Amino acid sequence: MKKSFLLFSLVFLVITTLHAQSPIITTNMATFNAYAGTTPDTAMPYYKDLGVRRVIVADADNDGTQEIISTDYSNGGRVHVMKYDGKGNLEIVWSSPLSKTASGSTPRFPQVGDCDGDGMPEIIFEQNGEARIALYEWDGTSWGTEPAFAITSDMLIAAGGSGIIQFNREVLTVKDIDGDGRSEIIPHSVGNSRRDVYILGVADQFPGFASLVIEGGLPGASLNGINWATGSFWCATPADIDGDGKYEIINQHWDNYGMWAIQVNGPDSYTYPDTSKPGFYNKYTPADGNSYFGLAAVDVNGDGRDEISGTLYNNGFDMCLFQFSPTDISANLFYKDADSVANRYGIIATKTDLAALGGKTAAEFWPCVKGDLNKDGKEEIYTGGGRGINVIAVQYKGTGSLLDKNNYTSNLVYAGEGGDVFATINIYHGKIDTIITPDSTYLVLDPSVIDTVFEETPFTAYIFADSVDIDKDGNMEMVLSEQSVYDSTKVVEYVWADSSKTWERDNAAEHKIVNTYRKTVRVLEYTGPDGLVDEGYNIITPDDYKLENNYPNPFNPSTMIKVSLPLQKKISLKIFDMLGREVATLINNEIREKGDFEVVWNGTNNSGSKVASGNYIAQLTYGAFSKSIKMTLLK
Repeated sequence: MKKSFLLFSLVFLVITTLHAQSPIITTNMATFNAYAGTTPDTAMPYYKDLGVRRVIVADADNDGTQEIISTDYSNGGRVHVMKYDGKGNLEIVWSSPLSKTASGSTPRFPQVGDCDGDGMPEIIFEQNGEARIALYEWDGTSWGTEPAFAITSDMLIAAGGSGIIQFNREVLTVKDIDGDGRSEIIPHSVGNSRRDVYILGVADQFPGFASLVIEGGLPGASLNGINWATGSFWCATPADIDGDGKYEIINQHWDNYGMWAIQVNGPDSYTYPDTSKPGFYNKYTPADGNSYFGLAAVDVNGDGRDEISGTLYNNGFDMCLFQFSPTDISANLFYKDADSVANRYGIIATKTDLAALGGKTAAEFWPCVKGDLNKDGKEEIYTGGGRGINVIAVQYKGTGSLLDKNNYTSNLVYAGEGGDVFATINIYHGKIDTIITPDSTYLVLDPSVIDTVFEETPFTAYIFADSVDIDKDGNMEMVLSEQSVYDSTKVVEYVWADSSKTWERDNAAEHKIVNTYRKTVRVLEYTGPDGLVDEGYNIITPDDYKLENNYPNPFNPSTMIKVSLPLQKKISLKIFDMLGREVATLINNEIREKGDFEVVWNGTNNSGSKVASGNYIAQLTYGAFSKSIKMTLLK
């Protein structure tokens, strides 16, 4: 075990501070409070402590405001929609149903599209446990409890594909890439050496007679068989490389950063590379390289033509850029002739330089996204790492080669809040030295030294920064998702046992402290060249709404029902009999203010007549969620 040796006085101060911590009541953190020792409601969002892998921002219900769509590791993997209430809260207003299987793989990349072209958006994501890509469609009030349409591997094969779909990859592409008014889906596929690319569309509308069609992806009747690609297909990125208003689809394969392109001509019309030309598929890194969380189509110099950027997973986490000249033609973007690889590809920021911005010698940078938060017409490239280097902006200076890192500035624009927090702190009381004498070798303990080992710190998993203004104040924003966000830190202490010459765990000294920095989703607003400011929004989960047991219970002739609302909300409170029939409406879709209030039910129905003795259900409905309690009327 590698240990970091700290000055005794400093570590002693840290340890005494940890022991002195008093219980802290934490609310609205969207994570289960393990420190309090309570039992989590496993049906609630984020009851685990793994954080959020992905967030995107979109108007998913056509109301003119943006929602945050985020993933969740809990319950086999779920997706949630958060809406800003204008008062500092992000409320979860919809959650996908609990997974039927504990797949152990969260949905990786939720998207919003309109695949059947009916004007009603769908929230689209892979459900590994159900082995499908699910499309939950907005129906005017909700995205429903079951998909309006779902894509399976069997459907792909029935439509003419020979491969299958993999449902737990990091990147899912959903966009109307051919301008036909319907979003296409490009999933990760396997089969045929795992190199297939399928552009999938939906015929007709759903629910109803909708069916899956393969619009394109590969030349030839069978639409498969890329024998020249040497690694599995990883992601497809729509980009307007030549500024003509039509997309090119940049396909990346895992091995060696393998790249090739498809030109979009119009509805269901695609041009593929001329495989007779050398280099139509090119490799750019040593083995096992790719941009793990996907590529970014970004216009770094504001000329109306996209460049392609990515981070180099397994090759140092440097940031790279692909530049294409106006003479690059259609699907043969990667054709290797006089315009050599060196004139198309370059490293624009190294991992070492980016880590140094936060005073670190090493770091991992997973996201690579675009945004123009300063509205200067040149898009920045954003990435992020662990604590202290949460968000870094890389921007072209305006002159010189786009492939020369000296022509870019890299700025730490958000260092994070609250300093370093950890999953576990291991404290070893005393330093062990080996003493060698002419007669023997033995161990001695120096009790003045305390050795502390810190394990796992939160890190920025993803960033969404493309045209985000959730609060509509005109200032651009970005949304972060963070992983390894533990709600409490376990402090484990060890003492040296002379008898066994080993470290022994002091179970009586083991304790937890609250991590006050534990939000999994953050909204940052651009405030100028100095960087970004955390908006500090609370996350309101369905569990924050309270419907307490009535009192008295059993009751006669009336009882009191207490309700607690975390924010102003339109709610209903109704009474049902045990057969599910409505008996009485106490609150009917009315706006109530934040706070606690009580409602009396006098044991009468909606007609004013006394109801019979027996059991009844009081149900509080708030948006897409509800809570119920059981009551007993005795006469």
